[in-house]
Amino acid sequence: MILICGNGGLAAESNHFAAELTGKYYKDIYIPCISLCANEAQLTALTNDIGWVDTYAHLVRVFGKEGDTFIGLTTSFADNIIQAYNIAQNMGLKTILYTRHNLRGKNVAEKQEDCIKKLHKLAIELKEKELK
Repeated sequence: MILICGNGGLAAESNHFAAELTGKYYKDIYIPCISLCANEAQLTALTNDIGWVDTYAHLVRVFGKEGDTFIGLTTSFADNIIQAYNIAQNMGLKTILYTRHNLRGKNVAEKQEDCIKKLHKLAIELKEKELK
């Protein structure tokens, strides 16, 4: 299972990536993936109950299992994404973190575009791996 999350535009890209893996993007191969951003009722309830910084980390604890993969997306190095990433690492999940430090671009828009390219490349690689 892959768990992915981001904020703002990268929350939308998290949903997009989950759709690519669970849908027919590139190949008719389906990979379990959940966008932790996709359920507004869940997010707003958790934000109200435990606060925004802890929300994604909480969802990683609930859904993540050792051997799963966590992908965090943030152009600003947001606390909630970094906290979820750290929890995922502590739980034994494989982790990928796309941040302002490893996304190319001079501004947020260019970094988001680079993130989309990286996610599409990753989706293709994951589906190709499933073919073998």
